[in-house]
Amino acid sequence: MRADGGDEPLFDLPGALTAQADDPDLECIVEEVPEREDDVALREVAQWFLRQDPEGERFASVLRESLDQVLDGPRTMRFRYADLRKTEKTHVGTIIEINLGKEFDLDDGDAMDYRVAGHEVDCKYSMFFGGWELPLESLGHLVLLTWADDDASRWSAGLWRVDPRHLGRGAGNRDRKKKMLKSGHGRVMWLWRDRELPENLLLHLPPAIVERIFAPKSGQQRINELFRSVQHRIIRRDVVLTVAQQKDGPRRARMARETKYLGGEGIIVLGHYEWDVAVARALGLPVPRSGEWVSARVAPAEDPRTSTFEAEGVLWRLAEPDEWVAAAPKVPRSRALGETD
Repeated sequence: MRADGGDEPLFDLPGALTAQADDPDLECIVEEVPEREDDVALREVAQWFLRQDPEGERFASVLRESLDQVLDGPRTMRFRYADLRKTEKTHVGTIIEINLGKEFDLDDGDAMDYRVAGHEVDCKYSMFFGGWELPLESLGHLVLLTWADDDASRWSAGLWRVDPRHLGRGAGNRDRKKKMLKSGHGRVMWLWRDRELPENLLLHLPPAIVERIFAPKSGQQRINELFRSVQHRIIRRDVVLTVAQQKDGPRRARMARETKYLGGEGIIVLGHYEWDVAVARALGLPVPRSGEWVSARVAPAEDPRTSTFEAEGVLWRLAEPDEWVAAAPKVPRSRALGETD
């Protein structure tokens, strides 16, 4: 039978699984699966996550950091999911599960990955929306479904109680996992749906620019080219480490604004320091947070009514694309700031 007219059939209960002594009684599981509106445990787990992370910012950061962790750009220069080995791709879900547990300080479950608000919850990730595969032991349990697409810079996360009527029939894969059917998508309680994933910058730059950034042999020269070629956009610490291929990558980013490097070309590089943040706001640039930078070419301003900042007794503004500029002002030392809004 089918739930939504799709191509994939549902389980034929009760004999859909390979007959084994330890197979669950599917009919009993189906009887115990409440409707989403009546599922008190699902609602309590959802409310718990939304109290911890109303806008999903922490969740999105975990997904971004987990993907970066597997890519391991600082050691490998990789920034494309396609460059991962098959075994590494299968490891992404485990990394996300571990990092989510750490971020939200979740207790281990007895049968599932976590215990949230007193309820057992499993965690599953797929890079393809709807591609979740569920093990037999998760039948009837709550599962936290996560999806992140680096190419599209989008992500989602929701809760579902695993119902065998909405899993593919047959023996499943080698681990006897069953793929969730489209009929189950509408039964998911989405916590955050189709949200923006922090950008994998190098993945989305034109190939010619990426090639130009990585061309120099020197780590400092590559960092200089990064901030020269990518202006008015936030550049995260992981990108700097991937490009620099040196442990002191952040120091290279700070050095890039010196007069002997980009400062001599009129380019300022702003980090998460008091003066830097004030300048970014004054110029209407993205404001860097801890571990982020943004660069821009500037020129002396004649009209104080434009978006300007003052340095060395001179007003400065963003330079026009083809405008000739003199050396940028020296960035003064200022205190580092904590996280901003």
